[in-house]
Amino acid sequence: MTLNENQTREVETYLVKTGIESPLVFSDLLDHICCLIEERMNNGDTFENSLSHTLEQQTGLRLKNIELFTLKLLNMETSFSTRTSLLAVIPFGVFGLAWTLDMGINAPYSILSMTFLASVILMYALLCIGWIKEFPRWSFPAIGFCLLFSALFSYVRIPSFSDEKLGLWSWFPLFLTILIGLMFNSSIKPLEALAKKTKDDPVLVVFALYGFAPVFVSFFTDEIHSMWMLPSTVLSVVVLCIGLYLFLKSKRKKTRFISLMLSGILSLLVTSISSFLFWT
Repeated sequence: MTLNENQTREVETYLVKTGIESPLVFSDLLDHICCLIEERMNNGDTFENSLSHTLEQQTGLRLKNIELFTLKLLNMETSFSTRTSLLAVIPFGVFGLAWTLDMGINAPYSILSMTFLASVILMYALLCIGWIKEFPRWSFPAIGFCLLFSALFSYVRIPSFSDEKLGLWSWFPLFLTILIGLMFNSSIKPLEALAKKTKDDPVLVVFALYGFAPVFVSFFTDEIHSMWMLPSTVLSVVVLCIGLYLFLKSKRKKTRFISLMLSGILSLLVTSISSFLFWT
């Protein structure tokens, strides 16, 4: 016996309420549960009893864990361990350190420059590792950062290097990073995985752009070097780090998106308001 359209829709509704997000896993679980119900109905049971019995066995928690395990096997996992999430936050924290050192602490220029450079190198290293591992979600901020950073610096002049704009030279670190990645993974699988994950969850595009958020927010403190701005700077960096951490830890798409948007907006508001008060 095959379930009709209305009966199948009831199973779909249950899976939606359970929070199954991946279309691939959703389809497989739908087929699996429908087959279990049809098997009981073939033995003479009613649809209502078969549905109730099957859903008692296939609890929402169990189905969600199946989805997470399946996505992990396919290298498409949506939530990560505390350790992995914290490691992904490190480049944000290092940039935050460079930003705070610039806020009137009178740190030597060499230390300030090395700290900023370290945050940039960490992002490019994260991109390289992401390429090798076929772009896990924690590597997406590095994609956005490296692309936007290269584009931005193509219009920058470095007097000690050249009086001209950097132009294509600003893209050299990105090309070198990709070249190193190709040495360890020379297939096109990373790009295929990138396209597939982005198609499966378009919010990853926003997450990639989030990688540039610390630099973007810091623009609001341009030409400000005052201890007065230090508390708001630290708060903005902490908020951005928390948003990144929650995005990687959350098991639900809605929670991930909300954490990303709230942290970005809040850090922007804190920094812009503080800068406005400073100048006025």
